[in-house]
Amino acid sequence: MEQTRLTDIKNTDHPLFGAAWRLYKTSFPPEERRRLYSQKKIMNHPLYHFEAVTDGDSLVGIILWWGFAGVRYIEHLATSPHLRGKGYGRRILEKFISGSAVPVLLEVEHPTTEISKRRIGFYRRTGFVLNGHAYRHPPYKKGGDYVSLMLMTYPAAITEDEAARFCRQYHPVIHEFRPASRP
Repeated sequence: MEQTRLTDIKNTDHPLFGAAWRLYKTSFPPEERRRLYSQKKIMNHPLYHFEAVTDGDSLVGIILWWGFAGVRYIEHLATSPHLRGKGYGRRILEKFISGSAVPVLLEVEHPTTEISKRRIGFYRRTGFVLNGHAYRHPPYKKGGDYVSLMLMTYPAAITEDEAARFCRQYHPVIHEFRPASRP
């Protein structure tokens, strides 16, 4: 991973976007991801980053995140399926954490399946704390259902009031690009 590079993609015409978008679509269920229409609209938002992670000429992962003043919110993180378990995800996350002094927040599914338990364990090993507050992620399309998830934070837990403040302050920005009903 010595040649690993993060490329901040600002439009869907970028040469890495197609492969990164395929990884995104195969890594997250429909209710936990944007549609292409809203993704195109959000790409140039000054606080949003769609980063493709490459090692040499190969795409190894993606990290999609928001850089707010008081928190960096990881909206999506994925490594290529054939590279999972080889340490890329951990190294991407560690590099991301070391890039700023502000806290980091992300969402995970409830620990009800083996894969969700492993995912939570992965984040814990990187220093994240699982917060026990009730949390619902807004739908990515208007009329969609909220998704019950859990918050993980780095380097420390946050209070229920801090979680509520994150929702009030940042959800309107994160979800302002929801389409009504496009594929």
